[in-house]
Amino acid sequence: MNLLFPLIAIVLSALSTFMVMPYLLNTCYRRGLFDLPNNRKVHSNNIPRLGGIVFVPALLIGFFGAIGLMRLLDMSTPSTLHFSSMFIGGGAILIYFIGVIDDLVGCKARTKFLIQLITAVSFPLCGLKIDSLYGLLGIYELPVLVSYALTIFLTLLIINAINLIDGIDGLSSGLSIIALSAYAWLFYQLQVPTFVLLAAALLGALLAFLPFNLWGSVERRRKTFMGDSGSLMLGVVLSYLTMKYAMSNTDVLPFHADGLLMAFTLLIVPCFDLCRVALCRLMRGQGIFSPDKTHIHHKFMAAGFSMHQTLAAILSLQVGYIALNITLFHLGVDMLWIMLLDVAIYTLLHLFLPIGKK
Repeated sequence: MNLLFPLIAIVLSALSTFMVMPYLLNTCYRRGLFDLPNNRKVHSNNIPRLGGIVFVPALLIGFFGAIGLMRLLDMSTPSTLHFSSMFIGGGAILIYFIGVIDDLVGCKARTKFLIQLITAVSFPLCGLKIDSLYGLLGIYELPVLVSYALTIFLTLLIINAINLIDGIDGLSSGLSIIALSAYAWLFYQLQVPTFVLLAAALLGALLAFLPFNLWGSVERRRKTFMGDSGSLMLGVVLSYLTMKYAMSNTDVLPFHADGLLMAFTLLIVPCFDLCRVALCRLMRGQGIFSPDKTHIHHKFMAAGFSMHQTLAAILSLQVGYIALNITLFHLGVDMLWIMLLDVAIYTLLHLFLPIGKK
């Protein structure tokens, strides 16, 4: 596959996002569609929260625009989407609309979780599942029921991890940009154009969204958050790419020994953060979705870091994990020891950070 076409997907998606965003923000200001500040949030202004609503249209423009150009130039194009992929896509669109509804008028957490569960269950039912542990703990092929349960759990974990870590400017989008860039390159190496273009198209939307989120001016009405419509959709796409890359079925993808390790590594910070926060809440006798200020970004800011310093620290931590795990893997270190080292590093980090506000 020529690298020109992923770049085209990025450009088309980014341009469509950049062109539409000012009109969207003007509409939000006219209609009073804001994320209001409260004691759990770090911002102090009324800021539009519908920035992520453009992700799906931009993704589709970038994805199908690149495919259309490939066909026009009579080059090899991605295989036709199967019914199972379209079924999963339907679940993703459903989550997207639930996110839009939540951003506009609010939605019960139980309803959102039910839609997430339906989408997560559709993954293994359509053949998209973690079917091997690649020798971790001496285990290779997984029994069907274990494979289904693990896939559903990890899909829900990723969706909620991306959603709940969206607490400061650029964090959820920054972590997603890192993961999408890696997946685009990994699938490019495997020569699977469909997933390269999918990752590239969403990457383009995020790259165009980031300036409005990170450096946008409140006074000029050019600042926005992605909201649940954006973060939930990011979580679905990233969980889809993660499960696809973690599969060891050679009828779907060429063999790649790093399948499970990369799936574990590329979203390690948001997933570790959600697991830690949920366990701490359970130990305090609270529900796992009870609001508090104990996420990793809250703890960095409680330690005296500014918002941008916190963002840089967490993104550096994610990149550091990727570099460390890839290096150890290529040095032949057993995957179990790599994972245990990752947990130890994360635990030590939190020993030096303030506890956070419960």
